[in-house]
Amino acid sequence: MFESIVSSAGRYASLVRGVPLYYLLIAAALYYISVFIYAIRWKLVLEGVGKDASLVELTKALMAGLFVNNVTPTSRSGGELLRAAWISYRARVPLGVSTVTVLYERLLEVIPFFFMMLLGVLYFIPSKLPIIAVLLVVSVLVWLKWDLIVKLTLRLLKAELDEGELEKLSALQKSGFVTLAGISLSSVVWLLDVLRLKVITLAFGLSLSWRIIIAISVVNLILGVVAITPGGLGIVEGGLVGAMTHMGIPQVFAVLVTLLERFISYVLGTITGFGVMLLSGGFEIWRALKSR
Repeated sequence: MFESIVSSAGRYASLVRGVPLYYLLIAAALYYISVFIYAIRWKLVLEGVGKDASLVELTKALMAGLFVNNVTPTSRSGGELLRAAWISYRARVPLGVSTVTVLYERLLEVIPFFFMMLLGVLYFIPSKLPIIAVLLVVSVLVWLKWDLIVKLTLRLLKAELDEGELEKLSALQKSGFVTLAGISLSSVVWLLDVLRLKVITLAFGLSLSWRIIIAISVVNLILGVVAITPGGLGIVEGGLVGAMTHMGIPQVFAVLVTLLERFISYVLGTITGFGVMLLSGGFEIWRALKSR
């Protein structure tokens, strides 16, 4: 048993050492480009309500939010609140406004998300389609009831806004430019995620079809959303390895692809976010947010 474990570890180590460094650098670069594109999207949404913040501060807020998501339970919760508070403190944007802009830009991911879901589900069984249909109906209802979402968010935050600011927030959905630009940028990010997975698989000599790469990316996305552990730790890794093995990818390569992907999106993201928090006063903002 012990000899088998040592042998497997040696095989994994040998394959990792054989990966050209430029594959890792390209994959990491694609990840950080995605974060910067998110910052551009957020800036456009803020400008849609007459507010502004520098791309540097927006990028810092995003990295800090990723750090919080990766070290606290339930992905995309505490980190989203932190980045809203970050811009509120740094750019003097009312917290209610910054929070609703975060919510709105997440809504802009609905269309590319379902497009990728539909592409990815082609690889799996048709019974998944009713689930997608239900999610799509829910998303449409949220979209149509945007004014109600705005009011509920502000009530939860106990934020008081003047009529002008409230009208700007409610009008976001009606802004064709902001909506179209936001959806387009969200689509670019998803494409970069798919491309990053393609680069990672190529690093290990795997020549997988784009359909399989998209399916893996969809699984990775879903696992990241539903995981309740900090940063999806354990759940994402196990789910990805299982999904890739189900797709016919040898287990040794499924494990290595998963580990490299998580090293970039989780380890590097967490380290960078921690650096931003430490050097830019993020921990003070987080403590102030928790005390509200």
